[in-house]
Amino acid sequence: MTDDLFGPLEYVTFKDASKNYYEGTVSFDAQPCIISFDADENGPTTAQKEFFRELADRYPQLKNEVLLPFLDRELEDWTSKEPLTDFDKAFEMDGISFYRIEGGPISWSLTLYWLNIDHWVTIEFNDWTPEEGVAIDG
Repeated sequence: MTDDLFGPLEYVTFKDASKNYYEGTVSFDAQPCIISFDADENGPTTAQKEFFRELADRYPQLKNEVLLPFLDRELEDWTSKEPLTDFDKAFEMDGISFYRIEGGPISWSLTLYWLNIDHWVTIEFNDWTPEEGVAIDG
């Protein structure tokens, strides 16, 4: 399917239809970004599109005011005690995933490629607040 916001999307299905999701590549923060989200065969919901638009609008502030201090704390053992000071020089966008949005806090994740150490960092969120801890994969 081709969505008016997300563009071309691949629909991935399972025997358990609650696990079905869409995946595609979008431009986000002026970078290509893999996007995936849980949905049925009708495609993304209005709430999912609204969330993505709000995320795109908030992202410049989010990365500097929330992500940079959060990652500086969470990745302290990996940074040789050198603080992270420039988000855009340290990380590239890799992917955004979100689930069905049915009221309450929105659960989503952000995966970044950490340029300095050639690893991916995934952060889980509830609404706009990162959960403690990150997953690092190299």
